[in-house]
Amino acid sequence: MNIQEFLQVLKSKTGVEAKKSNNGYLTCCPAHEDRNPSFSLCQGSDGKILVNCFAGCTLEDICTSLSLHTSDMFNGSHKEFKETKKTVYAYRDEHGQELYRKIRIEPGANGKTKDFFCEREENGQLIKSLKGCRKVLYHFPEVLKAIVDHEPVFLVEGEKDADKLRQYGLTSTTSQESLKWQDDFTDTLRDADVVILYDMDKTGLERRDLLCRQLHGKVKRLRVVNLPGLEYQESHGKDINDWLANGNTIADLQEILSKTPEFQPLDEKKRIRVVTLADFLSMELPKREMILSPFLPSQGLCLLYAKRGVGKTHVAIGIAYAVAVGGRFLKWDAPKPRKVLYIDGEMPAAAMQERLKRISVSENLKLPAPDYIRLITPDLQDGPMPDLSTLEGRNILKELIGDSELIIIDNLSSLFRSGVENEAESWQPVQDWALEMRKNGKTIIFIHHAAKGGQQRGTSKKEDILDTVIVLKQPQGYRSEQGASFEVNFEKTRHFAGEDAAPFKVNLKEQLDGLWEWEISNSEEDNLELSAVAEATNDGLTIQQIMQRTGLTKSQVETRKKKAKEKGLIKD
Repeated sequence: MNIQEFLQVLKSKTGVEAKKSNNGYLTCCPAHEDRNPSFSLCQGSDGKILVNCFAGCTLEDICTSLSLHTSDMFNGSHKEFKETKKTVYAYRDEHGQELYRKIRIEPGANGKTKDFFCEREENGQLIKSLKGCRKVLYHFPEVLKAIVDHEPVFLVEGEKDADKLRQYGLTSTTSQESLKWQDDFTDTLRDADVVILYDMDKTGLERRDLLCRQLHGKVKRLRVVNLPGLEYQESHGKDINDWLANGNTIADLQEILSKTPEFQPLDEKKRIRVVTLADFLSMELPKREMILSPFLPSQGLCLLYAKRGVGKTHVAIGIAYAVAVGGRFLKWDAPKPRKVLYIDGEMPAAAMQERLKRISVSENLKLPAPDYIRLITPDLQDGPMPDLSTLEGRNILKELIGDSELIIIDNLSSLFRSGVENEAESWQPVQDWALEMRKNGKTIIFIHHAAKGGQQRGTSKKEDILDTVIVLKQPQGYRSEQGASFEVNFEKTRHFAGEDAAPFKVNLKEQLDGLWEWEISNSEEDNLELSAVAEATNDGLTIQQIMQRTGLTKSQVETRKKKAKEKGLIKD
């Protein structure tokens, strides 16, 4: 039997003319009551007829309904008939009585991975339409019980995901249509703790936004969980099923949920603003002033890092004090006093107090005005320090920042405790907060640890928004009895260069009277460059030749040549 003969047999049974569809035909199935065509067929390259019922009818059912033998179609071979997987999801009312069912067919028609249709029984008749039928949420009785028991209700996309979470003892639900939502569903969830889990694709994001619009302010609690590790795809994006299959656990999900804040819609004030070039150039923007010249401007973001024990807290406290009094520290000057908030995450209060006392005496600096240095330090708290990687922690800090112009975070590891340090994703809340502070006119110095290899610990994404990155390095041959001895190196300088960005060497010396004194000199590298330029000049080389010999730029050669003359290293 060829395909045209088979189409005639079908038409005589169903009374429906098959419609051409892609490389085959689509019509009603002869084996079940089919008002919406769900039967496809085509002819294979070898002339055999390939058929598929999306409602799940078997080959035998189809042949029996047409009074045919399978051999009439496939010469005794059943291999070309593609069996379908049929999954039934029953939607029940509050009493557990079935209202309707949603059918999932895999594979779907026309090359799709799956298809869905709904059906219900009424007066003993199977009706493939939900018109006039009451619609409810999936697992409706369990949802009602969870609300009474004050348990969270996980709102997912698709019955398969809902059933998966149900296996783990979680109350989960969905609606039969991804991008349609009824007010009745919102009413059902009015007293619920709702958790939205969305698919990572276009439809999934549209559904997430739809649910947030429909539920925000109308349910007891609303949270949207962003599952880490799922990458966006235009269609067929990954979901909670895939996330669990990747080795994650329900315990992981619960931990993420515990750190997920309640959903807040985007404030009108936070909407993206676009301006023309003409408008932008005509704006009167506040000029950036120097807080600590030359490296720290107003609204500046700086990272200072070093290995443990090198002296980064010494430097951070020195910077704080100089800015608060409008003084000098190392090679840096604060033009005028500014208010500083120093947030310490690990230093004992007694040690912090001792260092500040020594600075005020040793540097011959006046005490800052009473509120020009304010300190938050662990030993003075009744509980743990706030975790600034959480919205709750940042909100606590927001109330304390006030009119401080410089905020020093000492250090990232102890104050931003959640997330994985090596993951760029974990830095995102820190970055968002820093940019918000900058917008509000604040300057921030982050103190951070170096890794064993000497580079800053964790993701390099930190450097993207920073104006300045400073690293403190102990000199070669350093011994612990030397105390705080290090080189100051600038790894990133967004708005300054030349001598201002040159490295220098620092030694903290304790005098006989117990006072501290900072000794500052050119770094060993700088001294070597100075000697090389002096030697080349004495040999009669031109600036271009010295640049070729030393690898320095023209400005660097000229600057070092001037210094060498001042030191008498260059012969007249």
